[in-house]
Amino acid sequence: MYYTNQCPYNGKYVPVLEETANANGIKFKAIKLSTKEEAQNAPTPITTYAFFKDGEYVTNEQMNDKRFLKRVNG
Repeated sequence: MYYTNQCPYNGKYVPVLEETANANGIKFKAIKLSTKEEAQNAPTPITTYAFFKDGEYVTNEQMNDKRFLKRVNG
């Protein structure tokens, strides 16, 4: 998961995904992009919120815990 503070909801949803992943034994890494250079070097043009699974881009849609588990397990 790559994200920035550009969207105020990221402060709510990213920790939810981290907690959900930990509770379900899912490997999860959130990378907060803080500088222009970090965003320019990210593996996605959508740096506000970009979710990857197994190195493949999945979505830039913010997810709650249930939607996250569907994306990861489904």
